[in-house]
Amino acid sequence: MNLINETIGTNNVEIIIGRGALNRLREINENKVILRSKSVNLDLNYLLKGEKFLEIEIPDGEEAKSFDNVVNIIDKLISNNIKRNHYIVAIGGGTVTDVAGFVASVYMRGLKLVNVPTTLLGMVDASIGGKNAINFKNVKNILGTFYQPSLIIDDLSFLDTLSLDEIKKGLAEVIKYALILDYSLYTFLAEHKDAILSKDDEMLENVINRSVENKLNIVKEDEREEEGIRIVLNFGHTIGHAIEAGSGFKIPHGYAISVGMVCEAKMFEELGYAEEGVVEDVIWLLSLYGLPIDVAKLEEKINLNDALNALELDKKSRNDVVLMPTPVRIGEWKKVEVPINVVKGFAQQCLKKEI
Repeated sequence: MNLINETIGTNNVEIIIGRGALNRLREINENKVILRSKSVNLDLNYLLKGEKFLEIEIPDGEEAKSFDNVVNIIDKLISNNIKRNHYIVAIGGGTVTDVAGFVASVYMRGLKLVNVPTTLLGMVDASIGGKNAINFKNVKNILGTFYQPSLIIDDLSFLDTLSLDEIKKGLAEVIKYALILDYSLYTFLAEHKDAILSKDDEMLENVINRSVENKLNIVKEDEREEEGIRIVLNFGHTIGHAIEAGSGFKIPHGYAISVGMVCEAKMFEELGYAEEGVVEDVIWLLSLYGLPIDVAKLEEKINLNDALNALELDKKSRNDVVLMPTPVRIGEWKKVEVPINVVKGFAQQCLKKEI
Protein backbone atom coordinates (compact mmCIF):
# COMPACT_ATOMS: atom_id res chain seq x y z
CA MET A 1 0.00 0.00 0.00
CA ASN A 2 1.41 3.41 -0.99
CA LEU A 3 0.40 6.68 0.64
CA ILE A 4 1.09 10.04 -1.00
CA ASN A 5 0.40 13.41 0.62
CA GLU A 6 0.78 16.54 -1.48
CA THR A 7 -0.10 20.18 -1.03
CA ILE A 8 -1.61 21.80 -4.12
CA GLY A 9 -2.22 25.49 -3.65
CA THR A 10 -3.88 25.72 -0.25
CA ASN A 11 -5.29 22.19 -0.39
CA ASN A 12 -3.88 18.97 1.03
CA VAL A 13 -4.50 15.94 -1.18
CA GLU A 14 -4.11 12.43 0.23
CA ILE A 15 -3.78 9.50 -2.19
CA ILE A 16 -3.91 5.84 -1.15
CA ILE A 17 -2.79 3.23 -3.71
CA GLY A 18 -3.11 -0.52 -3.23
CA ARG A 19 -5.41 -3.47 -2.78
CA GLY A 20 -7.82 -2.84 0.08
CA ALA A 21 -7.49 0.95 -0.06
CA LEU A 22 -11.28 1.28 -0.31
CA ASN A 23 -11.58 0.56 3.42
CA ARG A 24 -10.37 4.13 3.98
CA LEU A 25 -13.86 5.29 2.94
CA ARG A 26 -15.27 3.92 6.21
CA GLU A 27 -13.13 6.37 8.18
CA ILE A 28 -15.02 9.37 6.79
CA ASN A 29 -17.71 9.92 9.40
CA GLU A 30 -19.47 12.86 7.76
CA ASN A 31 -22.59 12.48 5.60
CA LYS A 32 -21.89 11.26 2.09
CA VAL A 33 -23.40 11.63 -1.35
CA ILE A 34 -22.18 8.75 -3.53
CA LEU A 35 -22.06 9.40 -7.26
CA ARG A 36 -21.58 5.90 -8.65
CA SER A 37 -21.01 4.76 -12.21
CA LYS A 38 -23.84 2.59 -13.51
CA SER A 39 -21.34 -0.12 -14.46
CA VAL A 40 -19.75 -0.38 -10.99
CA ASN A 41 -21.20 -3.18 -8.89
CA LEU A 42 -20.46 -2.38 -5.26
CA ASP A 43 -22.39 -3.22 -2.09
CA LEU A 44 -22.24 0.21 -0.48
CA ASN A 45 -24.43 -0.82 2.46
CA TYR A 46 -21.91 -3.51 3.37
CA LEU A 47 -18.92 -1.26 2.74
CA LEU A 48 -20.27 1.61 4.81
CA LYS A 49 -21.73 -0.67 7.49
CA GLY A 50 -25.18 0.86 7.77
CA GLU A 51 -24.19 4.51 7.47
CA LYS A 52 -26.80 6.73 5.85
CA PHE A 53 -25.89 8.04 2.43
CA LEU A 54 -27.51 9.33 -0.74
CA GLU A 55 -26.60 7.35 -3.84
CA ILE A 56 -26.94 8.80 -7.35
CA GLU A 57 -26.28 6.54 -10.32
CA ILE A 58 -24.32 8.11 -13.19
CA PRO A 59 -24.49 6.85 -16.79
CA ASP A 60 -21.27 5.61 -18.36
CA GLY A 61 -19.30 7.39 -21.06
CA GLU A 62 -19.50 10.94 -22.34
CA GLU A 63 -23.28 10.98 -21.80
CA ALA A 64 -22.50 11.53 -18.12
CA LYS A 65 -20.69 14.77 -18.90
CA SER A 66 -23.68 16.50 -20.44
CA PHE A 67 -24.99 19.76 -18.98
CA ASP A 68 -28.44 18.22 -18.55
CA ASN A 69 -27.03 15.38 -16.45
CA VAL A 70 -25.25 17.83 -14.16
CA VAL A 71 -28.46 19.82 -13.68
CA ASN A 72 -30.32 16.61 -12.80
CA ILE A 73 -27.70 15.75 -10.15
CA ILE A 74 -27.87 19.20 -8.60
CA ASP A 75 -31.67 18.98 -8.54
CA LYS A 76 -31.38 15.74 -6.52
CA LEU A 77 -28.96 17.38 -4.07
CA ILE A 78 -31.41 20.21 -3.49
CA SER A 79 -34.37 17.83 -3.16
CA ASN A 80 -32.50 15.79 -0.53
CA ASN A 81 -31.45 18.86 1.46
CA ILE A 82 -27.73 18.25 0.98
CA LYS A 83 -25.64 20.74 2.99
CA ARG A 84 -22.04 21.93 2.98
CA ASN A 85 -21.00 19.38 5.59
CA HIS A 86 -21.67 16.54 3.13
CA TYR A 87 -18.94 14.79 1.18
CA ILE A 88 -19.30 14.10 -2.53
CA VAL A 89 -17.79 10.67 -3.22
CA ALA A 90 -17.19 9.76 -6.87
CA ILE A 91 -16.99 6.04 -7.61
CA GLY A 92 -16.35 5.26 -11.26
CA GLY A 93 -14.20 6.09 -14.25
CA GLY A 94 -12.88 9.40 -15.48
CA THR A 95 -16.24 10.73 -16.58
CA VAL A 96 -17.73 10.17 -13.13
CA THR A 97 -14.85 11.87 -11.30
CA ASP A 98 -15.10 14.75 -13.78
CA VAL A 99 -18.81 15.21 -13.15
CA ALA A 100 -18.52 14.77 -9.39
CA GLY A 101 -15.70 17.28 -9.18
CA PHE A 102 -17.68 19.80 -11.19
CA VAL A 103 -20.79 19.34 -9.05
CA ALA A 104 -18.80 19.47 -5.79
CA SER A 105 -17.14 22.70 -6.86
CA VAL A 106 -20.32 24.60 -7.77
CA TYR A 107 -22.90 23.30 -5.29
CA MET A 108 -23.11 25.70 -2.33
CA ARG A 109 -19.70 27.04 -3.43
CA GLY A 110 -17.99 23.80 -2.60
CA LEU A 111 -18.42 20.42 -0.89
CA LYS A 112 -15.56 18.15 0.19
CA LEU A 113 -14.65 15.72 -2.58
CA VAL A 114 -13.38 12.13 -2.52
CA ASN A 115 -12.43 10.38 -5.75
CA VAL A 116 -12.58 6.59 -5.99
CA PRO A 117 -11.53 5.83 -9.57
CA THR A 118 -12.45 2.34 -10.78
CA THR A 119 -10.51 2.36 -14.05
CA LEU A 120 -6.79 2.56 -14.72
CA LEU A 121 -7.38 5.74 -16.73
CA GLY A 122 -9.08 7.30 -13.73
CA MET A 123 -6.34 6.23 -11.33
CA VAL A 124 -3.42 7.56 -13.38
CA ASP A 125 -5.01 10.71 -14.78
CA ALA A 126 -8.64 11.79 -14.52
CA SER A 127 -8.99 11.70 -10.72
CA ILE A 128 -5.79 13.69 -10.10
CA GLY A 129 -5.10 17.39 -10.41
CA GLY A 130 -8.40 19.10 -9.75
CA LYS A 131 -9.48 19.78 -13.33
CA ASN A 132 -13.19 19.05 -13.62
CA ALA A 133 -15.12 19.61 -16.81
CA ILE A 134 -18.25 18.75 -18.74
CA ASN A 135 -19.11 18.88 -22.42
CA PHE A 136 -21.46 21.35 -24.09
CA LYS A 137 -22.69 21.50 -27.70
CA ASN A 138 -20.20 18.87 -28.94
CA VAL A 139 -17.29 20.74 -27.37
CA LYS A 140 -15.36 18.51 -24.98
CA ASN A 141 -14.56 19.90 -21.53
CA ILE A 142 -15.66 23.44 -22.43
CA LEU A 143 -17.30 24.09 -19.02
CA GLY A 144 -15.08 23.40 -16.05
CA THR A 145 -13.50 24.30 -12.74
CA PHE A 146 -10.31 23.73 -10.77
CA TYR A 147 -11.25 21.95 -7.53
CA GLN A 148 -9.00 19.58 -5.61
CA PRO A 149 -10.23 16.38 -3.96
CA SER A 150 -9.21 15.94 -0.34
CA LEU A 151 -8.78 12.19 -0.81
CA ILE A 152 -8.18 9.83 -3.73
CA ILE A 153 -8.57 6.08 -3.19
CA ASP A 154 -6.93 3.83 -5.81
CA ASP A 155 -7.97 0.27 -4.93
CA LEU A 156 -6.44 -2.32 -7.27
CA SER A 157 -9.38 -4.68 -6.74
CA PHE A 158 -11.42 -2.54 -9.15
CA LEU A 159 -8.98 -3.48 -11.92
CA ASP A 160 -9.57 -7.23 -11.50
CA THR A 161 -12.70 -7.19 -13.65
CA LEU A 162 -11.47 -4.68 -16.23
CA SER A 163 -11.02 -5.98 -19.76
CA LEU A 164 -7.64 -5.80 -21.46
CA ASP A 165 -9.04 -3.01 -23.66
CA GLU A 166 -9.85 -0.91 -20.58
CA ILE A 167 -6.36 -1.47 -19.18
CA LYS A 168 -4.85 -0.36 -22.49
CA LYS A 169 -6.94 2.82 -22.52
CA GLY A 170 -5.43 3.78 -19.18
CA LEU A 171 -1.94 2.83 -20.28
CA ALA A 172 -2.13 5.44 -23.06
CA GLU A 173 -1.93 8.15 -20.38
CA VAL A 174 0.83 6.27 -18.54
CA ILE A 175 2.81 6.14 -21.78
CA LYS A 176 2.23 9.87 -22.19
CA TYR A 177 4.01 10.52 -18.89
CA ALA A 178 6.85 8.26 -19.98
CA LEU A 179 7.26 9.90 -23.39
CA ILE A 180 7.31 13.49 -22.25
CA LEU A 181 8.36 13.45 -18.57
CA ASP A 182 9.94 10.22 -17.40
CA TYR A 183 12.54 8.25 -19.36
CA SER A 184 12.91 5.71 -16.52
CA LEU A 185 9.17 4.99 -16.77
CA TYR A 186 9.63 4.47 -20.52
CA THR A 187 12.26 1.79 -19.88
CA PHE A 188 10.16 0.24 -17.10
CA LEU A 189 7.18 -0.07 -19.43
CA ALA A 190 9.40 -1.51 -22.15
CA GLU A 191 10.78 -4.18 -19.81
CA HIS A 192 7.60 -5.25 -17.99
CA LYS A 193 4.91 -5.35 -20.66
CA ASP A 194 3.71 -8.90 -20.01
CA ALA A 195 3.43 -8.46 -16.23
CA ILE A 196 1.63 -5.13 -16.60
CA LEU A 197 -0.89 -6.43 -19.14
CA SER A 198 -1.52 -9.49 -16.96
CA LYS A 199 -2.43 -7.05 -14.15
CA ASP A 200 0.28 -8.10 -11.70
CA ASP A 201 -0.41 -6.19 -8.46
CA GLU A 202 3.17 -5.09 -7.85
CA MET A 203 3.59 -3.86 -11.42
CA LEU A 204 0.28 -1.99 -11.51
CA GLU A 205 0.90 -0.37 -8.13
CA ASN A 206 4.30 0.78 -9.41
CA VAL A 207 2.81 2.15 -12.64
CA ILE A 208 0.00 3.97 -10.83
CA ASN A 209 2.32 5.39 -8.17
CA ARG A 210 4.80 6.72 -10.73
CA SER A 211 2.04 8.19 -12.88
CA VAL A 212 0.45 9.91 -9.88
CA GLU A 213 3.80 11.37 -8.80
CA ASN A 214 4.55 12.59 -12.33
CA LYS A 215 1.22 14.37 -12.57
CA LEU A 216 1.34 15.81 -9.04
CA ASN A 217 4.84 17.20 -9.61
CA ILE A 218 3.46 19.21 -12.51
CA VAL A 219 0.15 20.22 -10.94
CA LYS A 220 1.67 21.55 -7.72
CA GLU A 221 3.84 23.91 -9.80
CA ASP A 222 1.00 25.13 -12.02
CA GLU A 223 -2.40 24.21 -10.61
CA ARG A 224 -4.43 26.55 -12.81
CA GLU A 225 -2.38 26.45 -16.01
CA GLU A 226 -1.08 29.98 -15.50
CA GLU A 227 2.67 29.28 -15.60
CA GLY A 228 2.87 27.32 -18.84
CA ILE A 229 4.01 24.18 -17.00
CA ARG A 230 0.83 22.14 -16.72
CA ILE A 231 0.48 22.27 -20.48
CA VAL A 232 2.92 19.34 -20.65
CA LEU A 233 0.06 17.07 -19.58
CA ASN A 234 -1.73 17.92 -22.84
CA PHE A 235 0.69 16.06 -25.11
CA GLY A 236 -1.44 14.20 -27.65
CA HIS A 237 -4.59 15.91 -26.45
CA THR A 238 -4.93 18.71 -29.03
CA ILE A 239 -5.36 16.31 -31.93
CA GLY A 240 -6.67 13.58 -29.61
CA HIS A 241 -9.61 15.73 -28.53
CA ALA A 242 -10.27 16.56 -32.18
CA ILE A 243 -10.45 12.84 -32.93
CA GLU A 244 -12.95 12.36 -30.11
CA ALA A 245 -15.11 15.25 -31.32
CA GLY A 246 -14.92 14.04 -34.92
CA SER A 247 -16.31 10.68 -33.85
CA GLY A 248 -19.10 12.23 -31.81
CA PHE A 249 -17.15 11.12 -28.71
CA LYS A 250 -17.58 7.45 -29.67
CA ILE A 251 -13.83 6.81 -29.79
CA PRO A 252 -12.52 6.16 -26.26
CA HIS A 253 -10.29 8.86 -24.78
CA GLY A 254 -7.26 6.59 -24.36
CA TYR A 255 -7.32 5.43 -27.97
CA ALA A 256 -7.83 8.96 -29.30
CA ILE A 257 -4.90 10.23 -27.23
CA SER A 258 -2.73 7.36 -28.46
CA VAL A 259 -3.27 8.36 -32.09
CA GLY A 260 -3.03 12.03 -31.09
CA MET A 261 0.43 11.50 -29.60
CA VAL A 262 1.69 9.93 -32.82
CA CYS A 263 0.18 12.70 -34.95
CA GLU A 264 1.64 15.44 -32.76
CA ALA A 265 5.05 13.77 -32.48
CA LYS A 266 5.18 13.53 -36.27
CA MET A 267 4.30 17.21 -36.56
CA PHE A 268 6.91 18.27 -33.99
CA GLU A 269 9.62 16.20 -35.61
CA GLU A 270 8.88 17.61 -39.07
CA LEU A 271 8.83 21.15 -37.65
CA GLY A 272 12.23 20.56 -36.05
CA TYR A 273 11.07 20.79 -32.42
CA ALA A 274 11.64 17.10 -31.65
CA GLU A 275 14.83 15.18 -32.30
CA GLU A 276 14.92 12.68 -35.13
CA GLY A 277 13.76 9.30 -33.87
CA VAL A 278 11.13 10.57 -31.43
CA VAL A 279 8.27 9.45 -33.67
CA GLU A 280 9.80 5.99 -33.95
CA ASP A 281 10.14 5.76 -30.14
CA VAL A 282 6.54 6.92 -29.64
CA ILE A 283 5.16 4.42 -32.14
CA TRP A 284 7.28 1.57 -30.75
CA LEU A 285 6.02 1.80 -27.16
CA LEU A 286 2.39 2.36 -28.13
CA SER A 287 2.56 -0.59 -30.51
CA LEU A 288 4.18 -2.75 -27.82
CA TYR A 289 1.04 -2.34 -25.74
CA GLY A 290 -1.32 -2.85 -28.67
CA LEU A 291 -2.52 0.75 -28.74
CA PRO A 292 -3.68 2.36 -32.00
CA ILE A 293 -1.11 4.46 -33.84
CA ASP A 294 -3.24 5.64 -36.77
CA VAL A 295 -6.89 6.27 -37.56
CA ALA A 296 -7.16 3.04 -39.53
CA LYS A 297 -6.94 1.19 -36.21
CA LEU A 298 -9.92 3.08 -34.76
CA GLU A 299 -13.31 1.42 -35.13
CA GLU A 300 -15.41 4.57 -35.47
CA LYS A 301 -15.50 6.91 -38.45
CA ILE A 302 -14.23 10.45 -37.96
CA ASN A 303 -16.03 13.45 -39.43
CA LEU A 304 -13.12 15.60 -40.60
CA ASN A 305 -15.04 18.87 -40.42
CA ASP A 306 -16.14 18.23 -36.84
CA ALA A 307 -12.58 17.32 -35.88
CA LEU A 308 -11.09 20.46 -37.45
CA ASN A 309 -13.80 22.64 -35.89
CA ALA A 310 -12.85 21.21 -32.49
CA LEU A 311 -9.27 22.37 -33.06
CA GLU A 312 -10.54 25.92 -33.52
CA LEU A 313 -12.10 25.73 -30.05
CA ASP A 314 -9.01 24.29 -28.35
CA LYS A 315 -8.53 25.97 -24.96
CA LYS A 316 -4.78 26.27 -25.57
CA SER A 317 -5.33 28.43 -28.66
CA ARG A 318 -4.42 32.14 -28.45
CA ASN A 319 -4.51 34.56 -31.40
CA ASP A 320 -4.47 31.79 -34.02
CA VAL A 321 -1.56 30.06 -32.25
CA VAL A 322 -1.78 26.85 -30.21
CA LEU A 323 0.48 26.47 -27.19
CA MET A 324 1.66 22.84 -27.20
CA PRO A 325 4.17 20.59 -25.40
CA THR A 326 6.64 18.74 -27.57
CA PRO A 327 8.89 15.87 -26.52
CA VAL A 328 12.36 17.09 -27.48
CA ARG A 329 13.54 13.57 -26.76
CA ILE A 330 12.02 10.80 -24.63
CA GLY A 331 11.52 12.14 -21.10
CA GLU A 332 12.24 15.79 -21.94
CA TRP A 333 9.92 18.47 -23.26
CA LYS A 334 9.54 22.11 -24.15
CA LYS A 335 6.67 24.48 -24.84
CA VAL A 336 6.17 25.65 -28.42
CA GLU A 337 3.72 27.85 -30.28
CA VAL A 338 2.28 26.35 -33.45
CA PRO A 339 0.00 28.32 -35.82
CA ILE A 340 -3.49 26.86 -35.77
CA ASN A 341 -3.43 26.43 -39.55
CA VAL A 342 -0.29 24.30 -39.26
CA VAL A 343 -1.92 22.14 -36.59
CA LYS A 344 -5.02 21.76 -38.74
CA GLY A 345 -2.91 20.85 -41.75
CA PHE A 346 -1.08 18.08 -39.92
CA ALA A 347 -4.30 16.90 -38.29
CA GLN A 348 -5.97 16.68 -41.67
CA GLN A 349 -3.13 14.52 -42.99
CA CYS A 350 -3.26 12.24 -39.94
CA LEU A 351 -7.01 11.83 -39.94
CA LYS A 352 -7.29 11.07 -43.64
CA LYS A 353 -4.76 8.27 -43.86
CA GLU A 354 -2.44 5.99 -41.97
CA ILE A 355 0.74 7.47 -40.53
